[in-house]
Amino acid sequence: MATKPGVLTKWPWEPLGNFKYALLAPWGVHTVYTFLHDGEKKADLFYMFIFPYVIIRFLHNQIWISLSRYRTAKGSNRIVDKAIDFDQVDRESNW
Repeated sequence: MATKPGVLTKWPWEPLGNFKYALLAPWGVHTVYTFLHDGEKKADLFYMFIFPYVIIRFLHNQIWISLSRYRTAKGSNRIVDKAIDFDQVDRESNW
């Protein structure tokens, strides 16, 4: 994990946790529904510009997280190549 993450990686979503999806989902559904049902003239363009920004930011973060964890998930890199012996486990558990 990075010791100094990027500027917008924590703020404003970190305190909300997974509750952020409960806040964003109704807003996104309402925006799309208003745009499709009432037409472009009654739809609020401010919402229509923010919604793609939130989606792009989410996808950008997800791509970087996936790429940074790919090397570990691939599993070809090991710190120690030799296997752990039972003698070593016994020594470490009886202290």
